[in-house]
Order: sequence, then structure tokens, then C-alpha cells
Amino acid sequence: MKRTHNPFQFREIPVDGPFCNRHLEFSDLVSRAQAGAAVVMYSPRRYGKTSLIRRVQAELAKEGVLTVFCDFFGVTTADDVAHRLAKSVFELTRSREPLFAKVVRLFGGFRPVLKPDETGTFSLTVETVGRKVDPMARLEETLAALEKFTTDHDMPVNIALDEFQEITEVAAAVQIEGLLRQYVQKLRCSFFFIGSRRRILLDMFNQRSRPFYQSAVNMVLPPLPLAEFGPFLSGLFREGGMVCAEADGGRLAGLTACHPYYTQKLCFFLYEKGASEVSGPLINHALGDLLENETPVFEAIVQGLAPRQIALTRALAVEETGSVFAADYMARHDLGSSGGIQGALKKLSRMDLVEKAPSGEWKVVDPILKLWLIRQAG
Repeated sequence: MKRTHNPFQFREIPVDGPFCNRHLEFSDLVSRAQAGAAVVMYSPRRYGKTSLIRRVQAELAKEGVLTVFCDFFGVTTADDVAHRLAKSVFELTRSREPLFAKVVRLFGGFRPVLKPDETGTFSLTVETVGRKVDPMARLEETLAALEKFTTDHDMPVNIALDEFQEITEVAAAVQIEGLLRQYVQKLRCSFFFIGSRRRILLDMFNQRSRPFYQSAVNMVLPPLPLAEFGPFLSGLFREGGMVCAEADGGRLAGLTACHPYYTQKLCFFLYEKGASEVSGPLINHALGDLLENETPVFEAIVQGLAPRQIALTRALAVEETGSVFAADYMARHDLGSSGGIQGALKKLSRMDLVEKAPSGEWKVVDPILKLWLIRQAG
């Protein structure tokens, strides 16, 4: 079998790229958008949420839906929220004259600027124009413009807000959350609220005191099913000219707990070994490459934790348990007092580093971080 090109990638998968499963989630999201509903979709990081939403929006666009995609990851201020919303609408309409000209007039507080980049194409940036206003006032102006944009034409609109929970980390977060909810209620469009810090996102939509309480349908994005993922991987290896038995495809998926991003990355490193056939030793070498590649990320995570939090995370990596506060478990892993562990568990859960599984056992969320911590523990 002749090797051709590496069929694996660990960036966002293009809408026309190879996609494993997600048929049910895809059809549900399309159906709910068509019905004008709001969906809050959550999963651990790098589960393919963004790729799935992009694919859903591409399908909606074929049906004449205007699809806005706005990423709130790393958002810092109310003004930043406004900028990102305006830019996402400019991006959508930039190739749709005269709709673009209309949007420029609607979002009068911002000016779209096209600048050439190193690829020879033009990237769009947004600059503030006019008088200097309070950030919350700027955000309200932007949301009012967004409302007018969704009502001034007959085309349906779908708005996806990625890493939506990040607004809770911004100054004046309570006011921002309330203002967004006020306008979401009025906007004539469907919404996808997407996030990977699940505890925070779910609190936003399921706590009675929060503005977004019960305003969207909950949808969890689970791991890919092993029964489909293994054969899918074997097929991709075959496309690249490398023999991979379905059992080895299943082993690769199992090593990463069917985590889409890590599985793609593991298979990428494996293919780069240059062999004609997948084997056990090659899989082990590729897993070592993956762990080494993720080490700077994991070290940064650990360095950001308090000592008690580090100890508990390591303990749960080595030994999952439903009895974190059991005296023998705490002694075995040198965890100190139950009061300190209670605080650490609350913080780690909120950071989405650990979670309580349906079985009742606490565990590390990230399967490769878990393997890395086990290796670090020796």
C-alpha cells in the first residue's frame, strides 16, 4: 500500500472534512435552529463542538439562514464583547452587498477594516469610531443594532456564541449576563450557546437566580462511540496508505478515551513514523510523542494550581474514587484535612479539571492529562 499524505489533523476540521458520527447531534441542532430554539451545548475542551457547530451552520446557510459565529474565548471587557459581536456580523456580510453596507450603517460605533495578510488574502478587523462611551452603553448599542439586523429582512438568523461562559470572568459580568439575556429574548433568531467549562455554563442556564435560567435546551456532546471510532480511524489510515487493523484503531481510540482531538493528534504522530503498518510498539512511541507534546500545556495547568489542588488532581489520576473524604484514601495520597480537600474539589470541579462520573467516582476530566500525571507520579 502506497503512503500518500497524513490524513489526520488536530486543528478545527473543515466543514467538508472527514467527520466521525455526530449524526444525531447534527440533525438535532439543525432541527432546533429551524424551529427558532436556543440550545446550550457543552462538553470538555477539544471534543469537536466548534467543528460540529460550523458544520451545522453550513447546512443552515444552504437553506438560506444567515449564520453568525462569535467566539468569546479570552474576552476581557464589555467593550470586547461588543467588538466581537460586531465583527462576527461584519464577517458574515462582507461578501453580501448591499447587506454589508446596511450592517455598517447599523453598527455605527464600529468601522470594519480590511487588511492584507501574509497569505495574500484580506483579514477583517474592527475599530471603534465616534464618541467615547461607557463599555456597557457600547454593548447595549451593539445589541440594539444586532436586534435591528435580525428584524430588518426576511432571512432567518442563527447565532452561535462559542465559549459563552467566558463572560462570567469579565468585570461587570452580572450586568453583561443580564443585558445579553434581555436582548436574546427579543432577537428573532435561534441561538447556540457553546462552552467547555461545563460547571460554569450549566450554572448560567440552570440556577434560578441567573438571567439565562431555563432559556435553552441542554445538549451534552459525549465522547465518540468506540464501536464507530475505531473503524473510522482504520479507514483514515487506509486513505493515507498505511495499514491499520480495526483492533488497532480501537486501541488508539481507547487510549484517549475516544477524545476526538487527542485521538487525531495521536494518530498524526503515529502516521509520521513513516511505517507501512500500525503496530503495538509504534502506538506506544506515538503516545510518548503526544505526552511530550502536551507537557508544556500540562505544566502550565499544574503551575496555576495551589498545592492542595495539585495533590488531589494527582490522587484522582492515580486512583479514581467515590470516597474522596475517606480517611484511608486521604492518608494514602497525603491529602491533608477534609476541609482543605473540600475547597480543592470545588475549585477543580469549577475549572473542569475533575468531575464526578455517573458511576459516582471522582476522576480527572482530561484523559491525556491523567496519563501524564500518572507518569509524573512514577
